[in-house]
Amino acid sequence: MERKLIDYLPYVVRDYAEYQGLTAGEQPEFELAWDRVNELLDNQFVLTAGNLGLSRWERILGIVPKATDALEERRFRILTRLNEELPYTLPQLRNILRTLCGEGNFRAEIEAGSYELIVKIGLAAKRHFKDVEALLERISPVNLVINLSQLYNTHADLSRLTHGQLAAYSHYDLRNEVLKNG
Repeated sequence: MERKLIDYLPYVVRDYAEYQGLTAGEQPEFELAWDRVNELLDNQFVLTAGNLGLSRWERILGIVPKATDALEERRFRILTRLNEELPYTLPQLRNILRTLCGEGNFRAEIEAGSYELIVKIGLAAKRHFKDVEALLERISPVNLVINLSQLYNTHADLSRLTHGQLAAYSHYDLRNEVLKNG
């Protein structure tokens, strides 16, 4: 949206060179102020926050960012902390994991007759493994044993690919990476 100061003046004075000069000189300062207002509004919400807004959220939540973290990783860590809600149920945990890892990128079960929480994180969300681990440590009841692991590509996943497509990958990649052809 383009806002010109001259447009805020009455029509009667818009044609005078003095007012045109004044508004043209002040225009950059007002554009800077409008940009700052938009930035301030964006920083109120985690999904649109920039570096300053994320830093503020991290201070509020007691999160220490890593020097190598990109904005998306910092945003993910903040959302993880904001999604913690005690006490939780297994369906509620699944909703949290769905928000953090994406639909179909996790499994969460409690072993029948035991106190073992089994959570498996999909390959597409593996960069968030440590954050999910920290989340589970914070919100899980202490009487549950947490069994967190990585979901790997299975034979069923790979059987859709031809031998030519599979030959493009190493054994490690076939097991541990999201495949572009599949």
